[in-house]
Amino acid sequence: MQNNPVPTPPPAEQPAPPVAAPPRSNGRSRTIVFVTIFFLLCGLAWFLYWFLYLQFEEYTDDAYANGNLVTINSAISGSVVAFYADNTDLVKEGQLLVLLDKTEYQVLYEKELAALASTVLQVRQLYDTVSTKQANVQNKRILQSKAKYDYDNRQGLVGSKAVSNEDFIHARDSLRTAELDLKQAEAELQVALDAAGITMIENHPTIEQQSANVRIAYYNLRHCAIYAPTTGYVAQRVVDVGQWVTPTTPLMAVIPIDYMWVDANFKETQLSKMRIGQPAKVWFDIYGSSVEYQGKVLGIASGTGSVFSIIPPQNATGNWIKIVQRLPVRISLDPDTAKKYPPRLGISAEVEVDITNTDLPFLAENPPTKPVATTRVFDLSFKKVDEIIDKIIKENLEKRPS
Repeated sequence: MQNNPVPTPPPAEQPAPPVAAPPRSNGRSRTIVFVTIFFLLCGLAWFLYWFLYLQFEEYTDDAYANGNLVTINSAISGSVVAFYADNTDLVKEGQLLVLLDKTEYQVLYEKELAALASTVLQVRQLYDTVSTKQANVQNKRILQSKAKYDYDNRQGLVGSKAVSNEDFIHARDSLRTAELDLKQAEAELQVALDAAGITMIENHPTIEQQSANVRIAYYNLRHCAIYAPTTGYVAQRVVDVGQWVTPTTPLMAVIPIDYMWVDANFKETQLSKMRIGQPAKVWFDIYGSSVEYQGKVLGIASGTGSVFSIIPPQNATGNWIKIVQRLPVRISLDPDTAKKYPPRLGISAEVEVDITNTDLPFLAENPPTKPVATTRVFDLSFKKVDEIIDKIIKENLEKRPS
């Protein structure tokens, strides 16, 4: 008997292992949270920065250095024989800059001195003429008195036939002639007195006028030399040797070094709280942000730049577009810093104004009482020429021995 093998049952299927759940994205969530917190902190920091600082500051980079530009001109016309300064040179107040040919003015000065001597002699003749006319009047009075005596004497004798009628008529005519001669002499004396005047001979108007002509010639002679009116640096030198110049010819320019400022062009929306006297900070591009100038607001312009342009804007048209305007604000510079780091005219600057104090005036309230800038280079002393004038007058008034 054959034994059949008993079939073994197939193995039971094992259950599939459970699938693990995907890990939760904790890292991404934390990143988002951190980024959100970071931006919130940045926004809070920016808000605090604006709230505590920026809202009290007005800033612009539309600013430029400005200052006085002294144009050198000649007071007279003439030919240039020399100039003593060129571009970028430092000149001191009173330093010789340009020299004109003084030959013509020297001749005119000497001519006026000679004319003064001649004028004094002529005026002296006027006073001498008065003395002559006075003597002539006295002589005519004597002759008139003599003629009257003869007439009166003959008038009493003509009736008794002691004097002929012809002699009486001659005596009468002589009296009339003497009276007319006396009137003529008195009139001539009055003319001489009018010409001489009632002043001292040294103060006669004709002498005073010629003395003024001498001073004018002296003034022109002295102005052949042109001096620097202020201390500064030479710029735009255009004068050259041999050039004929007139009072309207620019020779060169001198930029003073002791008074410069910044014109900061703020938008009109930035000026509501800006006041005169508020502190300011200035940085020039030429020195960078490491050099900071302290200053203050000196004034706010009363008009925008477009108002003072050659063709002012006309907004009463149908195609008008509103544009935010800018007004120049004048900012002073600390003189110590400006001396150490001198600015240049026209260089770019950045300006920041502290507008915290709004109790200050918006516009200037008091007019200036002192000059902004002065010079003594044009002060001309006439002491020397006055001494020469007095000497000429005295010498020509001395009585010459007869």
